[in-house]
Amino acid sequence: MISASQDPHYACFAWIGIGAIGLTLLLVLMMVCLRMALNRRTQKEQAFLSVWRPLLLSSLHSSVPAILPTIGAGERVYFLKLWNNLMRTSHGEAKGNLVSIAYSVGCDYFSRRLLRHGDRVDCLLATLALGHMRDHPSWDLLVTQTLAADHVTSSYAFQALVQIDAEATARQLMPLLLAREDWPITHVVTILQSAQGAFLQPLLEATSDIKSVHLVRTLRLIEALHLAIPQAIVLRLLDQANDTDTIIAALRIANDAGLLTHVRACLNHPDWRVRVQAAKILGRIGEHADINRLVPLLADREWWVRYRAARALVSMPFFSIVEIEQLRDNLSDRFARDMLGQVLAERTPA
Repeated sequence: MISASQDPHYACFAWIGIGAIGLTLLLVLMMVCLRMALNRRTQKEQAFLSVWRPLLLSSLHSSVPAILPTIGAGERVYFLKLWNNLMRTSHGEAKGNLVSIAYSVGCDYFSRRLLRHGDRVDCLLATLALGHMRDHPSWDLLVTQTLAADHVTSSYAFQALVQIDAEATARQLMPLLLAREDWPITHVVTILQSAQGAFLQPLLEATSDIKSVHLVRTLRLIEALHLAIPQAIVLRLLDQANDTDTIIAALRIANDAGLLTHVRACLNHPDWRVRVQAAKILGRIGEHADINRLVPLLADREWWVRYRAARALVSMPFFSIVEIEQLRDNLSDRFARDMLGQVLAERTPA
């Protein structure tokens, strides 16, 4: 028999159970509502695409239709997704036709509105569209977007500005480009590939300040873009008085035989990372006399220095495999012999 003192506890448990069931039912109802809303959006998008996909595809091979369907406020994102995808793979006249259609339906106006008031995805779609359209009136709005904390949003805005006016972007936004460490070098290089001419001089000018906190990033961009840099600039950057990171970055862009004297001096640098880069460069542009400079590095205390020295020796076109094998057999240092043997084995087909 249950005493009266226990009744409150049982009542409490009962209410907890009822509450849990109620919450479960509420969650189920919410999931059903979300699923229905998603289905409605999907159906709406499919209905939009059934009209606009054939129209846009036909415009790739013929003239722009004189009369175009109206795009409702809820259909603008659908249009941007479809249009951006087609622009990415179109060229020449086809791309021009797509741009004409975009302006005809007011894509520039509603893209700017989405840029101001849309969510992150809407903002990215609008940014891509404005870049493809080369929409100059959007310049100030896109410049503001490059300052966004989100690195994807800001880098896409920078990309759009390069598409609109590469030279103006280089003049105005070079300091920002160098300061945005969160913009991956690979993505920046992809953006600048078609606009290298506009960014060459500003990048070279950015190397003039040896004490700049962005100097290494500048040199990494120059390297990644394979830009030709004057020998005088590289000589100044290879000065042993510079910090280690600057010297390493400068060695990575050293491709001129006139720099060999400075590169050779780096073989004795106290930082092993500098010795690694110097060995790599000698393997690429070194002379026959540099063989004797690389051999001592085969016995370096750092594994990577020994490895890169061996790779450099093996890659020299004037140093035959037979000569390398003779060198290996005559080395007194066991680590040097092992390293040269390892690199030789890497070159030998399995």
